[in-house]
Amino acid sequence: MLSQASQAWPTPADMPPDGNYLVTTTWRDILDAAVTVGRDIAPWIAAVPQLARREILARRYPLSAYLIRRQAVVPHQDGVGREVVPSVVYTHGTENSTRSAFGYHVGMTMAEWACRGLMGLGPTTHAESAIPPGALTGWKHSKSLPDLFGTHSSTSDLWLVEAKGGRVLGSHSRRKGARQLDVGSLVPGTHQKVLCGTSLQRRLFMMIDIEADGSAAEKTDSPMQVDDEVLEHDDDALVELARARMLTYLALVSLPRGSLTVTAVSDSLNDIASRRTGGLVQLLEGDDTTSALRRGLDHEATGSDIVQQEGIDMLTARLPGTDLMIGMSRRLFGACRGLAGAEAAMVAEIEETSGMRHSELRTIRPLIEDVATVPALPGDVSERRYEKHLSERHEQVRGYRDRRRGDFRQAARRGFTAGKTSSWERFIEITPQLTSPAENGYLEAATRDTYLAVEQESLDLDPGAF
Repeated sequence: MLSQASQAWPTPADMPPDGNYLVTTTWRDILDAAVTVGRDIAPWIAAVPQLARREILARRYPLSAYLIRRQAVVPHQDGVGREVVPSVVYTHGTENSTRSAFGYHVGMTMAEWACRGLMGLGPTTHAESAIPPGALTGWKHSKSLPDLFGTHSSTSDLWLVEAKGGRVLGSHSRRKGARQLDVGSLVPGTHQKVLCGTSLQRRLFMMIDIEADGSAAEKTDSPMQVDDEVLEHDDDALVELARARMLTYLALVSLPRGSLTVTAVSDSLNDIASRRTGGLVQLLEGDDTTSALRRGLDHEATGSDIVQQEGIDMLTARLPGTDLMIGMSRRLFGACRGLAGAEAAMVAEIEETSGMRHSELRTIRPLIEDVATVPALPGDVSERRYEKHLSERHEQVRGYRDRRRGDFRQAARRGFTAGKTSSWERFIEITPQLTSPAENGYLEAATRDTYLAVEQESLDLDPGAF
C-alpha cells in the first residue's frame, strides 16, 4: 500500500475519497504543528514565562534527533524526491521507552499537521485540558478519551482526534485508538471521529481513518480565508487561536526587550497559502509580495512604516537555545496579552481559594532563580497523590473557565482590538529594530498572524529543498 502512494491530495483542507496519497510538506509546517499541539499548560507557566522557551525546545529537538531526510525515487512519478525516515539513532541507538515517548510526540505532531493542514481543522485542544463544546459532564470522568478535539474552521463541526505513533503501527494500536474515539453518548451532537496513525517503519507515513457523519455541514470556503473573517466577530474562535499560540507569546515576553525585532510580511498571504496542500504556513521565499514589500523599506524602518506600506509588522525574536525565530502580529499579541491576564487572575484566585501553600507556582519560581534554593516538598508525595492533585487543579481550571467564559472572551477581544490600532511601543515600550531573517540564513514562514523561521544550515538542506 505504501509503495502505491502516488496521487496528490485532491483538495486542500478537505476530506478526499479513500486512497493512497503522496503529500509533500516542509519542516516549517511540521514545526508549527509541534508548537501548537498538546496539553494546555499556559495557566501554570504564565507566571514563569521563561518555561515557554523550554517547552518549545522540548517539542522541537526530538524531531531533528530522530528524523532525517534522504533522497528517494518517487513511485509512479518522474524524477527523484525526498522522504523522511527514522535516523539510525532512533532505530538502533535508543531504548524502548525512548522510542515509545517519541512515538507519542511524533504521532501528536503529525495528527495536528494532517488535521489542520490537509483537512482544515481549527486550533486543537488536548482532551485532558477541557471539555468539548456540547459534551456532557461525564466527559471529565472518563478514563479513556481521544487525544484532541477542535472545531472545523469552515463547517463549525466538532472533531475528535486520536493520535497514535510508533516504529510499527499495528492493528492492535489502531483498534485501541478507535475505542478511545468511541465516546458514546458523552458527545450527543454532530461530530467527526478521526484516527491518525503515524508509523516510522522504513519511512514516516500516516494512516488516517475517518468515521464520516452524513449530517456534517459541507465545506464552504478555504479555511485560512474563513479564519481571518471569523476572527473579527467570533470571540470563541479568537480565544482558541490565542490559547493555541500562548507558548509563542509567553516566550516572546520572557525575552529581553532589546532582543525583540520587527519583520515585514505581506498582508496578502491568504490567497497563496490556502492553495498549498499540506501547508499550515506560507513559505516566504515564494511570496513575491513580501519580497516587494521588503525592497521598499530601508534598514531604519519601523513597524509603522511597514503598516503604511500595507504590510504586517510581525514582532519576532530568535529563541535562545534553538535554531528558531518566532513571532506574531500585533493583533494576536494583543489577544494573547489579554487572555494571559485573565489566566493569571484565574490562577491567583485558585491559589487563594484552594488554601494550598505549596503550589506549582511557588515551587517553580526558585527553579528559575537558583536550583540550590528549591525548597523540599513537605514529605514524600506518592504518584497517586500527585496525579490526584493535578486532576483537582485541571478541574478547578475547567470550572473557572466555564463560569467566567465571558471574561476570557472580552479580554481576548479587547486585546485583539487594541493590537490592531496600537503600536509595538505601547506593548513592549521600545521601538523594535527591523530585521530580515532570510538575509541571515533563515527559512521563513508565516500566516497573517504568526511567524516561524528556522536556520537553513540546521536542516542541512539544499537550496529550495524540503
